[in-house]
Amino acid sequence: MTTRIDSGPRPNVTPSQTAARTTPPPARPFKAVMQASAGAVVSGAEGTLRQLPGGPILAAAVRATPAQPSAGAANSAEGSSGTAGGSVTQDEHTQIESALDHQAEQNLYYLGLQARISAESRAYSAMSNVLKARHDTVKNAIGNIR
Repeated sequence: MTTRIDSGPRPNVTPSQTAARTTPPPARPFKAVMQASAGAVVSGAEGTLRQLPGGPILAAAVRATPAQPSAGAANSAEGSSGTAGGSVTQDEHTQIESALDHQAEQNLYYLGLQARISAESRAYSAMSNVLKARHDTVKNAIGNIR
């Protein structure tokens, strides 16, 4: 008696020679892509900082400085005239202030709503506990009568 295990059908795989794949060079080098994305992040941060109170000063801190100072800045002892890049007009300042005031009002409204809901939940829990205590008392009294 033999206990041979049949390996099944023979695999139908044959090796073949293939050509090496050549990848075309990228349209933009990796360094250029990284510099562009870093520039986009910095300009986005700078634009966001301009919207905040005191933002132009913060935006100047984020802004990249040029590698070579300009000839006018090199000859001038005091440097720039004190502007930190893009100025915020009075209208933009008013819009920012109104947006911040609106956000503060919404925060106060939601805090009040949260306090009311919390008070309602506490009242419901207290009422539920009282009703449960009454129910248990009546149930025990009926049980004692039997």
